[in-house]
Amino acid sequence: MKNIEFDKQKTIAFTGHRNMDCNPVLLKEELIHIIREQYHIGYATFITGCAIGFDILAAEVVLELQKEYIGIQLFCAVPHAGHHLYFSNEDRQRYIRIADKATSNILLSSQYYDGCFLRRNDYMIANCSLLIAYYNSPQRSGTAYTVRRAQANNIPIINLYK
Repeated sequence: MKNIEFDKQKTIAFTGHRNMDCNPVLLKEELIHIIREQYHIGYATFITGCAIGFDILAAEVVLELQKEYIGIQLFCAVPHAGHHLYFSNEDRQRYIRIADKATSNILLSSQYYDGCFLRRNDYMIANCSLLIAYYNSPQRSGTAYTVRRAQANNIPIINLYK
């Protein structure tokens, strides 16, 4: 695993559901607005967990905003080598584009193991001071786990679920 030092006070992590029951264009516009606001108050580093759905959308928005704002960095917290091989072709291509343009890809495990996705979520929470989420219920999911971990660590959450 690559050891990267984050300025936690200037770092945002993303978590969200794979299936987003919303208008993706409106969600993207809201993400752009929120990330711009956070950039202007000092946040310039972003960590995505590289999951299908919200994580990929948020990463794409950060990469778009890199063209507009100097110093924005995107880090991909990759839970295990080859995790994207199980994505649909479209999502796999989106992931590859993101990984190629990211500031760095942080491979957290060389292979899959039970709990590797939760460890990825722990890594993101340990390295951020704000969580942007797309979270709609207290169900059992990686997103729910990450939101609870942020709450337990007194990390503010901006929830874009409407």
